[in-house]
Amino acid sequence: MEKKKRKLDKHNHIASHSSEKKGRADELHTHDRISMPLAALAVPMYLENLLRSLFSSVDVFMVSAYSEKAVAAVGLINQFSFFLILVYTMVGAGASTLISQYLGARKNREAGDAGIASFVLGTGFAIILSLGTVFGAHGILGLYKLEPEVYKFAWEYLVIYGAGSVFVAFNIVQGTILRAYGYPKDTMWANMIANVCNVFGNAIALYGLFGLPVTGVAGVAVSTVVSQIIACVILAVMIRIRKGVVLPWKDIFKIPGEMYRKLLFIGVPTAGENVSYSVMQMVIIGFIAQVGTAAMNAHVYTYTILRFVFMPALTVGGAGQLKVGYLVGAKKFEIAERKVWGYFALSFALSMSLMLLCYLLRFPIIHIFTKDAATVAMVATLFLISFFRESGRIPNIVVIPALKGSGDVIYPVICGLIFMWGIGVGGAWFLGIKMGLGLAGVWIAIAADEWLRGIAISLRWKSGAWKSKALVHHDEVEPLVPGAEI
Repeated sequence: MEKKKRKLDKHNHIASHSSEKKGRADELHTHDRISMPLAALAVPMYLENLLRSLFSSVDVFMVSAYSEKAVAAVGLINQFSFFLILVYTMVGAGASTLISQYLGARKNREAGDAGIASFVLGTGFAIILSLGTVFGAHGILGLYKLEPEVYKFAWEYLVIYGAGSVFVAFNIVQGTILRAYGYPKDTMWANMIANVCNVFGNAIALYGLFGLPVTGVAGVAVSTVVSQIIACVILAVMIRIRKGVVLPWKDIFKIPGEMYRKLLFIGVPTAGENVSYSVMQMVIIGFIAQVGTAAMNAHVYTYTILRFVFMPALTVGGAGQLKVGYLVGAKKFEIAERKVWGYFALSFALSMSLMLLCYLLRFPIIHIFTKDAATVAMVATLFLISFFRESGRIPNIVVIPALKGSGDVIYPVICGLIFMWGIGVGGAWFLGIKMGLGLAGVWIAIAADEWLRGIAISLRWKSGAWKSKALVHHDEVEPLVPGAEI
């Protein structure tokens, strides 16, 4: 009996030591996330966004060589595709905030539950929106005064893209999970491969490579969907092989309802703000359509170019959101507050430097896309207005994600509804249509919206009200190891 007792004590000691060692490993991993330099998250995210925008610009260039009317159609549908992406991002936003805060608080099981719940919600939204887009395509496009050929191209692209947008939803959820767990390089490689496949597919559709038939805009849409399927498979494999990502699929029907409530609490207001912005853009596109096809093309070309200007700040904001989530989960509020102002200063310097470079090289850049004199003149004017627009955009793409990372999501929605519609849409109609300033008037109104909304958002962060919005139970969070407040 005594021998059996000694053996049992030894077993318990080993188990206790193993548990303690595992606990230290988990603690160290949490420490690594909190002390992870911003660049470790931001650089892969930037390269991913850069490649995506680069390939998107190549898409516009390839389509412009096929047909100017196709450019207008694809530019219009890109607004709708952006709308779908924003709705799917609702789930991703909730997952990003929850997972990062739970990991910061060392609640690994809850982080896995949040990942599973995001898959369930993402699938539901994807099915509903895909069906709605396919069967409502004529009704949506009927809201715009489009030339017959532009309408035909737009309908083809919208139906095909909408039917395959379920894979977009899966990619957003999977990519969010990998980034939140600290693996942004995986999403970078997956999207890079998918974008290469997309450009190759576009070349087949528009130029008939290998003797294949030219399928035009419809073929471009199919190429986009196929590339999303490829990315979906790659991301699923990466989640499977990453040992740091633990998703309890066997408990998919046991996820607490509270987890879904938290996801929606973060996701719905976030989507509300993003959807408001997207719908605002669609309404403004309608104003621009009244000015003419040349104005629509100038809008599409300028926005395509400006993606490279605000992309670094957008990336800093996305990485900053994860950092704030880790820090808030670990109760490091003062560090989070200080870090975000640093991210703001960095983003402002990057955006203004790139804007100046683009303005100095504006004509060579514009001529890459078009030689039409009227369109070139419009784009040159928009570049000048963009100094005002891009400087005001910084708080909205850096501080708003920080607020989301902390769990403060209602205030940005309120600001969005007031300024986007009161200043952005109202001002675009008044200056662009009523006062006859055309496309330039529309962009001045958009810039004013960015500035006023940015001021309101910055004041919110400065107030510190976000410190009380964390979603983890702080009374259950143990203090981190010394030095973890880096």
